[in-house]
Amino acid sequence: MNVCPNCKQPNREGEVFCQACGMALAPVPLTTRSISEHREHCLDCLGASGVILLQPEGADEPVAIRIQREVLLGRTNEGETGVTPLDLSPYGAMEKGVSRHHARLMRDDRSIYLIDMRSTNGTLLNGEPLPASVEWRVRDGDEIVLGHLKLAIYFDPD
Repeated sequence: MNVCPNCKQPNREGEVFCQACGMALAPVPLTTRSISEHREHCLDCLGASGVILLQPEGADEPVAIRIQREVLLGRTNEGETGVTPLDLSPYGAMEKGVSRHHARLMRDDRSIYLIDMRSTNGTLLNGEPLPASVEWRVRDGDEIVLGHLKLAIYFDPD
């Protein structure tokens, strides 16, 4: 059994992405460079795999996630029950004002939408503040700011 480093759920051997939260269970052979090279072809198109990379500012490696339907972005608390967010704590989320349930990324066929979850410190998409609970389309290479935590988002074109 592989245990997810994000949500601690057990997954079958051989799984690449957590079946509960979508986080990569092992290094994924994707880079922001190889994905962004495809940007000229389709700014809006998420590949059939549903894989995105989130590149936190200052981090060496991006976070690979497979979005089946949606992914909650935020922080986790020890012993918290319910929906587990993608934990951004390793990137200074608490210090940068990221709420526990800050925002959601939702998938609709080959498009991704960002929704602020009434976060305390707000969400920006390419520098524009998002009103709470409204879906905003995200494109490959966009900048998302949760509180003061900057993330670049890239779509896997495959």
